[in-house]
Amino acid sequence: MRTACVCSQILMLCLLCVWPAYLQASPGSCETEGLELGRELPRAYAVVIKQSTYDDPDWRLVADALLARYDSELFIWTSSLYDVLADLTAYQPTHIGFVCDVPTASPSFVQSSVWPIVRILDPDTYGDAIWGIITGFDAQDALNLVTGPTGFEVKTVLGGTGSCDLDYYTQGIRTYEATYCQYSIKYPDSPDPVTFYDGPTDRTEWLVTMINEGIDVLGYDPVDIFYTSGHGNYNQWQLHYPTSGLEGYFRSSNGQAYGDPYSGANININSTNPKIFFGLGNCYIGKIIHGGCMAPCWIHTAGAYQYTGYVIAEGATCHQHGGTKAYFYRVARNYTWAEAYFLANQALRFDQVNSTPGASPPDLNGSALYGDPGMQVVMSQEGIFREPLFSTALTVTHGGAQDTVTFRMTMNREGSPGYTSKWGERHPAVILPFRAEGVTILNTNAMAVVVTENFALMYVWHQGQAPLAEGETREVVFICEPNVSGIDDEPDTGLGIGHAVLQQNRPNPIGSAAQIAYTLPQRCRVSLQVYDVTGKLVESLVDEVQDGGDHSAVWETGDIGSGLYFYRLSAGAGSETRRCVVLK
Repeated sequence: MRTACVCSQILMLCLLCVWPAYLQASPGSCETEGLELGRELPRAYAVVIKQSTYDDPDWRLVADALLARYDSELFIWTSSLYDVLADLTAYQPTHIGFVCDVPTASPSFVQSSVWPIVRILDPDTYGDAIWGIITGFDAQDALNLVTGPTGFEVKTVLGGTGSCDLDYYTQGIRTYEATYCQYSIKYPDSPDPVTFYDGPTDRTEWLVTMINEGIDVLGYDPVDIFYTSGHGNYNQWQLHYPTSGLEGYFRSSNGQAYGDPYSGANININSTNPKIFFGLGNCYIGKIIHGGCMAPCWIHTAGAYQYTGYVIAEGATCHQHGGTKAYFYRVARNYTWAEAYFLANQALRFDQVNSTPGASPPDLNGSALYGDPGMQVVMSQEGIFREPLFSTALTVTHGGAQDTVTFRMTMNREGSPGYTSKWGERHPAVILPFRAEGVTILNTNAMAVVVTENFALMYVWHQGQAPLAEGETREVVFICEPNVSGIDDEPDTGLGIGHAVLQQNRPNPIGSAAQIAYTLPQRCRVSLQVYDVTGKLVESLVDEVQDGGDHSAVWETGDIGSGLYFYRLSAGAGSETRRCVVLK
């Protein structure tokens, strides 16, 4: 059964919702030359819910809130998700929010229903939609996920494991599951963490306090992402590894997340700051069998708006979670958490299909993401941090019958752009900001390429090969049916013929203001303008002749609403367009 109606209960939510319909485009994930903006980029959010869940007024309100927030369509199933397979296939969603009460969000639902469904909406073997399971201890939790903040920046990391890649973050603390008393602090003004050895033997109370109150040495900034690894289960995380030793546990029961120290009373985890809970290397920590499991309890009391964990036993060759953090910051930095999770599974599937050396992933369907897949959860651009291994750019040249698209990667430093280890690097990949139909690959210098309707991936390195040098590039050029159109190209002023470089705005998402930097190869006339998603001019920031070199402009957002915007640099004969997100 497919339904597209919105009940009257949601009318007030419509008035409160400030987030325009999310477009399928990861902010800042690629460059686009000549991107025309006369109409919306394709976006289709499907709300999928079981009939018995939808019959409950409290859970119906959750579905209705999603319909209002994303201008979605509703798909109601009765006995299995396959009831709505034909309608989902016809709809071709870019995002799917599976609204589930606790009994529905079972491990078998994740493994045998959700994952298979999202790969069979078209003929290829790869995932066809960015998805998340929207649940909680009760319906109010799920409603909070879809009516609360539309996104947040991940600035401050707290690691319950040493494998949290501290140097890629603006700031945070890393603790070690196998070494007592050791911890490292990453400050915003330095790329290098500082290590100390005077921490508590049992970290339980210390970690709970930082989650609840913020990190004291960082000005009590709240925790935006919390990592766990080591032994875990559906209702606990063992802090020390490989044995419990002299440390306690994080546990969950009846909707409450809490710390259970080695000695002393339990300490409740109560935090409202939106955060990611990332069970990087835990068995079963994403498994939901009742309301006392870690996932619904962290959503209920600990502020988890995105909860990611395995529903299976995590092992030495598991692939999904390493890929998620790779596409969130190691090889890209501007994808949302849900988009990074999506790309991680595409790379996992690619490595299975192509028998990539060193990769033998058993966890294709083994992980779950709980939360709204449209939520704009992105890495902060503040401070000094380790940049991704490589940069990617997507160039679209429009033609009458077809568009020509170039996807290029450039190494930012010497390294290995492919599967290095379960928690290491991944292949260059990009989520396409349009639906690519009728794809024909013209040329590539990659070893292999996959281009589907929603993403492209290049296979440029595998274990046993020499690293690529800084500055090396790989690219694929393909044609597809026209997908984006609108703003006409600016007329050529005749001033300058070099290639200008437009940088991603910082910060992104934008609050009250952002800086937009660009480099001109020589003196030329420059126009820098901001547009909304309909192609309407919002503001002209620069319109003058400028000398070659580095320049920047400040965009003060004023009274404009939250949402997706585009800014376009026209310099001489060339132009570039980038995307940005305003969050207020």
